[in-house]
Parts: sequence; structure tokens; C-alpha cells
Amino acid sequence: MSTPTILEKIYAQRAKDVELAKSTPGTTPADIAALLASHLAPPLIPLVSRLARNPSTDGNTPSPSLMAEIKRASPSKGPIAPNANAAAQALTYALAGASVISVLTEPTWFLGSLLDLRLVRQAIDTLPDRPAVLRKEFILDEYQIAEARLHGADTILLIVAMLPVERLRALYTYSLSLGMEPLVEVNNATEMQTALDLGAKVIGVNNRNLHDFNVDMSTTSRLVDMVKDRDVILCSLSGISTPADVQLYQAQGVRAVLIGEALMRAPFPSTFIRELLNWPSPSSSSSPQDSDEHEKPLLMISGITIIEEAISFISEEGVDMLGLVFDAQNQNEDSIIDEPNDFARNLAIYRRSDPRYFAPRTFPPSSDPAPWFAAQKRNLLATAVRPLLVGIFRNHTLPEIIHTTAAVKLDLVVLDDSVPLGWIKHIPVPVIRRFRAGTDLRNAEIALPGLHSFVLLEQEKGKDLSAVVDVVGRGEAPGWPMPVILGGALTEESLKEALGTIRPWAVEISIEEGVEESMSPSEMQKLIKVVKRA
Repeated sequence: MSTPTILEKIYAQRAKDVELAKSTPGTTPADIAALLASHLAPPLIPLVSRLARNPSTDGNTPSPSLMAEIKRASPSKGPIAPNANAAAQALTYALAGASVISVLTEPTWFLGSLLDLRLVRQAIDTLPDRPAVLRKEFILDEYQIAEARLHGADTILLIVAMLPVERLRALYTYSLSLGMEPLVEVNNATEMQTALDLGAKVIGVNNRNLHDFNVDMSTTSRLVDMVKDRDVILCSLSGISTPADVQLYQAQGVRAVLIGEALMRAPFPSTFIRELLNWPSPSSSSSPQDSDEHEKPLLMISGITIIEEAISFISEEGVDMLGLVFDAQNQNEDSIIDEPNDFARNLAIYRRSDPRYFAPRTFPPSSDPAPWFAAQKRNLLATAVRPLLVGIFRNHTLPEIIHTTAAVKLDLVVLDDSVPLGWIKHIPVPVIRRFRAGTDLRNAEIALPGLHSFVLLEQEKGKDLSAVVDVVGRGEAPGWPMPVILGGALTEESLKEALGTIRPWAVEISIEEGVEESMSPSEMQKLIKVVKRA
């Protein structure tokens, strides 16, 4: 009797694992089917169109899309990154520009789990144009596909070498019935023909032979011609670790590359991805978040209560943002809260009165995978009509915030960092979260992408800017340096220092009465002049 190959060993173990899961109360096939029928699976995105949006590196040839893998271990290499946090790794990949995040869920040899899959999906779920999530698994039963769909996968892997043709076809058809176009994996010409006969739209050539786990990087190259002139996205899987590998496959027409071990071992994955795929780095990008070091910061005046006051600041000071304070415990009878529709209507009329000043800025299109906060700033400045109307909410419930946002036609909303994070995804406009610069900002949620769009740092009276500089300074984490709005107890001297060090993209000056940050008209004028001269 021959010794079973590695693939055969894995298949046998997974078959046992699946049968155990199917017989466990709460995860039986009937349970999974009922949960899917209850629409508890999160929405999916189509794999083919997500992979098709390849950025161009030279203005002509599209760059291969990146399928970034989360893999703690493997049968051939043993432990790779056993302590890796799947959710954090996925977020790093997503912000670096990955089109697909592959999550290995096999527990015995790869140290993965369905929990990894679910947490990866949750970590990237609120990102705009999020990557597709792939369940990388040894799938032999429809049950595993239903599990994948329930836990947030957009696609699954089907391995031709592991499955009889009829079983492969049945699993492919079932996956399509759940809306998931599978990634079909092959390793030789016979398997490639099987995948083509199946009608697969996304085919991955595994450079690693799953029977002995040896890697041959020419495997992809030998099979490229079989998909030429076909409506198929060809992907290269396994062993890719250098820019030369990617360039070779790109020249041959490969449209996506899957990177696992090399990414898991990279100390700075975002930098590694840029170098591997020849994507522009933030420092050399032509996108506005990286080229506006000397651009004047926007001016935001907060504490506006009546339309005449707002128009005065617009016409005389040319403000970019108007901050309207809504305090549920201290409503002023003359406040715009009492007549929100009139305020919004009058402001809209005034906005249209001078289109030269209030037109959105225009920027050249960029395919760079921009970090979350830089992308939020770019999108806002490229589309918004100034002056932006900003609602500053205190002591309100979520329904009250949503209602007022719609009634006043707010462009942005400011919330304190004490407001529950779960509120943010229900608010229909971008959210600015306010943090005090004296708090432990490194441990706060200031740099949490995917929820709030902007950060307002309040300078505390008598405090220096060291804490703020530490937070927004350059680093290897995605999104640094952070574009921030600076506010709080500013003085002429501290503002000049801030403009020279942290370069905020906007400055908030508060004229609200009865709060610590309010100031006299003369102090306010000094600060406005500093901003205008920046």
C-alpha cells in the first residue's frame, strides 16, 4: 500500500472535521441552511469585477491584482506567523490595496479557523471598495461552502487535484447558487482543461504541487497559453516573493498574484506590497493627500448660531467649514435648531451665489491605493461644495443626530470620542471624531480606519504639541502621516508651531460662548490671519 500524499492526508482529516461539524447541534446542515434562509450572511461582492480593476504601473500594462493571504503555518514550512492577528493583518492588506484577502481556515496544518474568516470580514466590512474575502480551504462538501457564505466569504477555493470531476462540478454549481464565483485551482495542463470545461471564470495556477508541496515557479508560465483569448482571469498562486516574479507573470498576461508566506514574514507588509507590485509609494504619489504639504489649511469656524452670522463669516473671512453646535441640554431660542430648514435653504442660496469660490477642487485621477484617512480627505475635497456645513453634536441620541443631519442638510458631523462606535455606520454623512490631545492617543481609537472619516485633535490649554506630533508623525503604520483637524485652546504661537510641524489640513476656531476654547474677537482675528498666511 502506497504512503498517502500530503494532500490525501489533509483531505482525510478535513472529511472527518466536516462530519463532526455536521453532527454538532447548532452547526448541522439544517442549522446552516436556516441561518442562510434568515439572511444572516453579510452582503457579498463579485470576485470577477473586483479582480478586474487592475491599476496601471506604466500607463499601459495593468498591474496584477493582489490576492493577499493570511497564513499562520503550512505543512512544508511549519510555523510562519503563528501569533498573527487575522483581523489586523487583513486591514493592513486592504489599506495597502489588496483586491482579495485569502483566509486559510484549515486548523491542523495551517492553524486557521472560521473565526479568522468572520473577523477578517468584520475588520474590512466598512471600508469603501473593500477587498473580496476568499475562504482558502480544502473544500469537499457543499456544507463548507454554506459555512463560508454565512461567515462572510465572497468566494471559495476549489482544488481540481483533490476532487473527482463530478464532485468538482457539483461544488462549483452550488457555489454559484449562493452568488459566489469560485477560484478554481490547477497545477497542470490536464487540470487546466478540466477547469476550462467547467466554465471557471477565475483560475489559479498553483506553483506548488499539493501532493509533495514542491514549488516550480515555471508552472504558471507553462499554462498561460491555454487561457489566451478566453474570458478568464488567470492568477498565479504560491512561491511569489520578488518583483521579478511579478514582472514575469505580468508580461505573460497573468492578472492576479496570490502572496502568502512572503507577506506574513514581511516586517512592513504595506511597503513590501508596494515594492513587489511596483505601486507608487505615498511619498512619490501625485494624489492630493501627499502633494499638498504647502497647501493652505482649511478654516473652520465653530459656534455659529444664526444664518446672518454664518453669511458674515463666509463673505468676510472666506471660511471653508461652518460648525453648528447642537447641544440637547442647552438649546438657544435663537439657534438654528429651531428653524433648520430655513437655515439650510438660505445657506444653499448663498452657496450658489458665487460658484467660482465654492466650486469643488479638482484633482487628477489616481489609482494609488490610498490609506483610509488620506482617501477620505481626498474624496471630500474633490467633491464637496464649500463652505461645508458641520454639525457638532452634544448629548444627543442617535435618532436625533440622524434627523437633524437630514433636516439641516449637514455635510459632516462631529462626535466626541465617548460616543459608541456603532453609531457611526448609521450616520449618512462622514463623521469627524473629536479627541483631546492630552489623552493617550496611541492607545485610543484615533487611527481606527473604516468608521470615522476624520480626526479633530483638541489642543489643551497650557499643553505643548508633543503628544499631537507623536500621533500624526510619519511611521510605517497605514495612513501615516494622518491628515488631522486641529482645534481646542489654540494661541497665535501654538498655531504657528502646529502649522510648521504637524501641518493640519484644517484648523477649527471656536466662537462658542461659555466654553473653555472660546476666545475674544481680537484673538480670533489673529488666529484667522495665521491660517490665511500659512
